Parts: sequence; structure tokens; C-alpha cells
Amino acid sequence: MVEASKHWFEKACSHAPCNTLIHPWTQKCTDATASMLMSCIKGSYKFYAMVYLIQILMKGKKLGKQEMIEQFKLYLKSGIFGLTVGSSFVTLNCIFRALFFSKFSYYTTVLLPCTVSGLAVYFEPPYRRVMVVNLFVNLVFEYWLRTLEMKGWLRRSPGKETFIFMLGSAAFFYLMRLERENTKRTPLFWFFTPPRVSKEVGEPVIGIKGRSPACPHKGNCINYVLKGTAQLFGVGCLMTTLRTILPRILTPTKALKSLRLSHLKLGLFFGGYIGIYRLVICLLCRTYGKDSALYALPAGFFAGAALRASPSTPIALAPVTSSFQILGSWAYQKGMIPEHWPLVELLYCLCQGLLFHARVMHEDVCPRYIINLMHTVTSSKADEIQAAFIQRILRTL
Repeated sequence: MVEASKHWFEKACSHAPCNTLIHPWTQKCTDATASMLMSCIKGSYKFYAMVYLIQILMKGKKLGKQEMIEQFKLYLKSGIFGLTVGSSFVTLNCIFRALFFSKFSYYTTVLLPCTVSGLAVYFEPPYRRVMVVNLFVNLVFEYWLRTLEMKGWLRRSPGKETFIFMLGSAAFFYLMRLERENTKRTPLFWFFTPPRVSKEVGEPVIGIKGRSPACPHKGNCINYVLKGTAQLFGVGCLMTTLRTILPRILTPTKALKSLRLSHLKLGLFFGGYIGIYRLVICLLCRTYGKDSALYALPAGFFAGAALRASPSTPIALAPVTSSFQILGSWAYQKGMIPEHWPLVELLYCLCQGLLFHARVMHEDVCPRYIINLMHTVTSSKADEIQAAFIQRILRTL
């Protein structure tokens, strides 16, 4: 894959007309804006339908009528956010080209417009902005890791990713258990929220039957562990199945034939992750007759080993960025960061600009999530734009 470096981009593309690079499917900028808007309306709501479905599945409970109405309102707002970001790409690039001496430059073509369009995050409610920023910071870390690997300065492996995840999970679960005592909870999107630290104290319990008074759950410990394992295993398998079948839904026979035993890997990770965490917490509570937030450190560490079933760089980094999210939230609450500073929104704008810039200029190291996101939200028009850039550069080589 050709990489659009600054030298080759400005040599090949700086004096190109808009329709050659930004909207190769039509000549006029106004027509391109209208067609991009229609594509993004369709693509954005399609993308967020999947996002909200996954979030509902992750909650693991049925939603009431009022909750469904609230989710639908949020879905509409998220769709507006997505289509605004996607459709403004063409408009802002054409405007900035006119402003910057009627030519394209490496930093004002994708990076600057996509940074500015990130202001559309204000369509999302504040707590969802925090979760979106957490995701995009995580993707920026992945982009940097991939860049270092491409340059030969770093080598990734499933073992290394699993170990990073184990360390991150230990810290993250510990912070989450402390966070449960906080009156202003940090909005997090994770596989599950650990229960509060139990205040009850009892005698140490020998064996595995029954329940210790110190355990932070109701009912039998074995049932508690197995229930969580089975529930999250099912969620992981369902997510993988939906992701495999939905693109082929118009051909049901081919969709079913595309299912493989390997699609159980995500379920094994989800189920094992929760099962091991709960098992270690219960064992420690039963052994010492009391609960503690510190138990989350070994429980999270050993639970993280489940990632080996389905290694993933984004997931390996997620507990680390989520831990920083909690620490940042505490800094806001303690007045260390002034509340009126829009750091969340500015950070999102910077991350979006950098990641969308990577999608066009450095596809080889761009996180796969961003490639799929832009493909879906723009109804594949992002692929046409990126191809136009590469074709223009190839003619110059």
C-alpha cells in the first residue's frame, strides 16, 4: 500500500482540483456536499444502530418503555453527530482549499478539516462525549503503536498484548471498585461493572460451597461465577455472529455457512474474563472473611489472561485509557482541572483529526476500526476519496 508522505502528497496533489481528490464521483462542490450528506445520513444511522444494539446487549437486561425511548433519542443525536462529521468532510476541504491559495497541503487537506468537524461531538450528551473520547484516545495509542512497529522500533505479539491487558485490567478494576463509592460516577463503557466493596465481615469459609458473608453478591458463589461466565460468553458469541451475518443478510444460506468455530473466541474471552475475575474475588473474600478494593488487583490481573483466547490491540489498550479516564474525572471533581475548560471536546477534535488523517494518508497503520467506521458512515465514499489520493500519487512515482 502506498503511503501518502508529506513530500509525495504535496508533489502530486497540491495543485489538483477538488473533484480529483475530495469528491471524485462528481464535478461540482455543491453536488458533492449534497450527495455526501445523503450517503452519511444512511451510513451514520446504520452504524449507530449496531453500536446501540451492542450496548444494550452488554447491559444484559431488558429495557423498559421509558428506557427504550431515551435510547432512541440518544440514537437520533448520535446519528446527527456522525452524519455531520462525515458530510462536512467535503465541504470543509473545498472551503479550506479556496482559503489556502487554491491548493491542497498535507496538513490543511484532511487533518485540519477533520479536527474542526470534531466540534460536532457537542451533539452528544456530556457523558457520552467522555466515552467517545476514551475510545478515540485508545485508537490514537493503537495508531502510534502500529507506526512504531512499521518503522521497526517495536514488535507486537499476542503474548505482549495479553500481558499489557492483564496489567491494565488490574489497575482498572481497582479504580472501578473505588469509583463505586464516588457520588459522581465516571461514565464508562466496559464488559461489566464490578459490585461495590461489601461492608460485611464474617469468618473465613472453607471449601467452595455456599457463600461467604463478605462476598459482594447474593446467592451461591459457584452460581454467581457460572452465571456471569455463561452470560458474557453468550454476548460475545452473539456479537461475533451479528457482525458475520448482517453484511450477508440478503443471502441467508451464505450467511449461515460463513459461521466458524473460531467465532466462539470472543465469547471465550468475554466469559473467561468475567468468570476468572469473579472467581478470584470470591476466593479472597471466603479466605479472609472480608472484602477489599485491593482484591481487584490480583483478580483483574489473572482475568486479563483470558484475552489470549481472542488477542486484540484495541482491547489490550482499553483498560489503560479507561483508567486514565477515571483519574481525569477525579481531577475534575477535586478542582485540579477547571470544569469550564472543554478539554474533553478539544481532545476529541485532535484525536479525530489525527485518526482521519491516518485513514487517508497512512492506511497501513490506521486502526481497522477507523477504516470500517469511515466506510460505513460515508457509505463507502471515504474509500473513493482515499483511492483518489493514492492514484494521484502513483502517477507521480
